[in-house]
This record gives sequence, C-alpha cells and structure tokens, in this order.
Amino acid sequence: MPSHKKCPIHSTMSISANQHALVRLPSEGMKIVELRPSGVISLGKFGSFKVEGILGFQYGQSFEIIEDLKVKPINGLEAVSMPADNEAVDGEGAEEELTKDELTKMFSNSAENNQNIINIGSKIQKLTSDDVHELKTSGASSEIGQKIIEKMIAGHEGFDKKTIFSQEKYLKRKQQKFLRRFTVEYLGPSQLLQYYNEKDNMRVLDMSEESLGLLMSYGNIRPGGKYLVVDETGGLILYAMMERMKNSRGDVEGTIVVAHENEHANHIVLRYSPYSPEQISAAVKTINWLQFIEPENERIMWEELPGEELANLKPSKQLQYERRKKRAAEINSVIDLVTAGNFDAFICVGTLNLPTLLPYVLPTIGGSRPIALYSQHKEVLLEAQHFLTADKRVLAPSIFETRMRPYQTIPGRMHPHMTMRGYGGYVLWGTRVLPQESGITAIGRGIIRKREEAASASDVEMK
Repeated sequence: MPSHKKCPIHSTMSISANQHALVRLPSEGMKIVELRPSGVISLGKFGSFKVEGILGFQYGQSFEIIEDLKVKPINGLEAVSMPADNEAVDGEGAEEELTKDELTKMFSNSAENNQNIINIGSKIQKLTSDDVHELKTSGASSEIGQKIIEKMIAGHEGFDKKTIFSQEKYLKRKQQKFLRRFTVEYLGPSQLLQYYNEKDNMRVLDMSEESLGLLMSYGNIRPGGKYLVVDETGGLILYAMMERMKNSRGDVEGTIVVAHENEHANHIVLRYSPYSPEQISAAVKTINWLQFIEPENERIMWEELPGEELANLKPSKQLQYERRKKRAAEINSVIDLVTAGNFDAFICVGTLNLPTLLPYVLPTIGGSRPIALYSQHKEVLLEAQHFLTADKRVLAPSIFETRMRPYQTIPGRMHPHMTMRGYGGYVLWGTRVLPQESGITAIGRGIIRKREEAASASDVEMK
C-alpha cells in the first residue's frame, strides 16, 4: 500500500457508521464511501466488503478483502512485506525504522546499484500470463495475491541484481496490481481536496493543500470568529473553516456569512462532512450580493397576522405563512450581521472581479483584521494588489505561492519524485486598517529644520 502521512488527531478516531470516509486503493486511487451499518461497498476489481467489518477500527487502518465479503485488518509491516519464506522483522516492530541490514534480510539478495541489469523486456520473467491466470483461479482469495507476487519474484531472473530500493519499488507495483488491500481514512478537508484534485481539479480551482493551509492561517480562522466568505468550491472552504472553528467540546463556535451570486449558495461538499444540517445552518449564513450591497432595499418588512386571523386560515396557508415568516427572519438577521460589519476576516475563493468587489466588502471588515484572497491565476491577484495599494485601506497587500516537493523513501534513503504538480494557486494577504483622514501631523528632521529656518527668517524680518 502507498504510505501517507496520518493526522495525529484523526488517526485516534474510530471508524463509525453513518459517516463518509475516504478509501485509498492499492492502485493509489481514492473513493468516497458512505458507511451505512448494513451496507456493502464495492471496490471494483479489488472486490467488495461489508461495512460492519471495518467499524470500530481507527482511521488509517488497512484491511484485506477475503472470501464472502469479509475483511481482515493488516498491520503496517504486512502492507510492505516480502514473501513469507523470507526472514522478516517481528510484527511488533512495525512502527520502528528498519536498518539497511534488516532490509537486506527482508529482500533476499540485492546489489549496490542497478548497473548489472540488462533490459530484455518480458523475457526476464519466467512466470507467464497463463501461469498468473491459473494462480488467480486457485486457492483462497486472501492468499492468491501474495502467491502471485512470490512466484513473480522467484521467476524474475534479474531481481537479485536490483538495489534494495528498486526491489521495494518492484514489490509495491505488484502489490498495487494483485493485492486486495485498502486503507480507510477520515474524510477531512485535506482528503477531500486530494480527491477533487485527482477527479475534478477545476471544482476546487486548482487549489493545493498547501494553499488551503495558507489561506486558513492567513485568515486567522479560530473558534468564536465572525467571517465573511466567498466560496466557489462547493463548500470545501467552509468545511475547512468549520474544522478550525471547533472548540474543546467539538462544537463549531462562531459565524460564517457566505456571500454568493446565485439564487442559492452551493454547499454540496458539506454533505460529506460529519456535521448535521442543523449544525451547518447554525454556523453558516448565506446572503446574495444584491442583499449585501443594498441591505435596506432588500430587507423584508414583515407584519404579523393577528391570532384570530391566523387561526381562520387553512392549514396549508398557515404552513405557508410560517415558512415565509421564518425565511424573512433569516434574511433580516443576515442583513443585520452585514450592516453591523466588524467581520474578523474576509476569505475569498472564487472568480469574481476583485477590484469591483472589494469596495463593497472592505467597509464591513474590522480594523487590524486580515483579508485572504485566493486565485489560480497570479494576474488576477496582481490586479487586486494594485487596487489595494492605491486604496490605502489594506496594509502591505502581498502575494504568496507555496510549493512542496514530494519524496519517495525507504528507511535510510530518499529522493524526490521526478514529476509533481506545477501549480497550486496563489494567495493575496493583507491587513485591514482604518486610516485617519485628518489630525495627523507629520514630524521628522526635515520638517523640524524647515520650521527652524522659517522661524529664523521671521526673526530677521522683524529686526
């Protein structure tokens, strides 16, 4: 299985029913699944399993599919172990780093380098495709994959000429192809971002995990805050903010006001979050741009019906009346939030024209509060930076880009991947300030000298 860094918090959480989770496949693919108590999850060519077989284990646990839709947990060493007839390290030491000598024992024989390997294509492998097919149709399904890998390594004439590093890479490729193993991970904002970057990166505007973290840090997202947000990722930014706004009891504390340009805000990604609709509606408030820009014109003037008149209405009319009353109260309460202003930050991830948007937004942001704007294109943020520099209401607007090179490792050795994503977006960050229009007196050596010279000239004239 491919190794991924586990979050120390989520790795201590148990897999529970009625939640969504991320399943990492041996082929390094990802799949979002809903953990229904009596459900069955299909992983395509890797097989299927019952949800009840993985409940109660901690997130980050790896499993192997066996017969009759069953799974068994596997430890970290089994996920990268060699055939059983080779000497291996005790399973209790799976979390410890292996020395080069111990790795050499795990991999039968190895070379110091690959210079003695001669590329003769498929002829170097004695095991034919017919042999592999025969192995697939024999024995218990939980043992087939490992048997195929054992036979392929035994039939590989150049395996002992490979270095330890090359041997492990070869083993990993075969495990990805033949083993029926998977890992269940907590479906947090970071994992969702990985998933969408793999499946549909335009949904998240090409944002990288590093840019998401930068946006949350520069926005100073914390419990108890009141934030103004533009989120065109379907709710991924909202999910990341809600995770950061959880207090010690695990409740989301604070308010997020989402400004949008459509009839209804798009928060579809939040369906994968562990938060109930009631929790989401309590923390997230929505307002369209017309209501934001012209709050007094869009405020709903509601008149209560007298009790007798309301009682005489048909039940359907009474229900309609209560719905309209509730909707009017919700709209007016959000308009009140915007009118009061003093937001703790402005977070923008979208495609709106920022120079035309910021004049309406900046007056609602509190003093000494951050603004953090994301765009997949640097030129968009450069235009916003020029506007803010001339506007003087945002101090030191700066554009940042983050890059992290992935590495492939074995204990004692590491080197970077030859290819990686060449983009991940840009973040513009600045601090909202309240410039004083009058009453400021400049002071300095030059001004003092000019005052002294003026006073001397005045004395001379008087004399």
